[in-house]
Amino acid sequence: WLSAYARGALSSRFILGVIGPLTNGSFAVGAWLAVTHLPALYDVRRTWVSSLASARYNPAGYAYLGTVFLIVPLLLVPLPGYLSGRFRASAIRRAGFFLLWFGIVGLFLLGVETTIFPNPGRTRFSHQLFTTIAFIGITPGFLAFSLLAWRRAWIARTSLVPAALACAVLLLPGIGAGLSHVARILGTLGWTSLQTAKSDQWFIRSFVFWEWLGVIGLFVGGWLTAWAASRDQER
Repeated sequence: WLSAYARGALSSRFILGVIGPLTNGSFAVGAWLAVTHLPALYDVRRTWVSSLASARYNPAGYAYLGTVFLIVPLLLVPLPGYLSGRFRASAIRRAGFFLLWFGIVGLFLLGVETTIFPNPGRTRFSHQLFTTIAFIGITPGFLAFSLLAWRRAWIARTSLVPAALACAVLLLPGIGAGLSHVARILGTLGWTSLQTAKSDQWFIRSFVFWEWLGVIGLFVGGWLTAWAASRDQER
């Protein structure tokens, strides 16, 4: 069974009904526990996800989110093989497979760094490195498979909704973060309509808010990708 689990040789019912809810549920619970133990007032515009997992800024609650970063990669282990098995061989499928594994390893190392080697200092280079690896691996990996699912549905003239939802959930946070960054730059260049005090900043103008949506999108988008890929599997 462990071999089948690692290879992703599992039923779609197990992936969608067990792996998906456990992944999303564990993140929701871990994030909620970390927020409730945060010594400062929580603000979605200024409280980074990394702050919740920081021994410096959240000494009583960092381990909750750190534990999630250890559990979730283990839950994601079947996804590269499972998603690859839904599609014919192609460069995009291979890229998605390796990107997912790359990100899963990065997320597990992030959990190790957070829980086993907590760093109370201001500089957390290893945390930033593993976070970057997780993001640039898992999100584009899921996106590759959601695009394959969209292409397959387009060719077969079946519903595009599942794949389109997966693509949107995975892409929109990155687009929003980019636009908020552009707005901040324009504000510093003198566009008075875009200048606001940090305390008065509208949440959708905050890069921190879009980081949160990016993390949430990673988990929800992964489940949506698995749902889209499980429909009308190619033989």
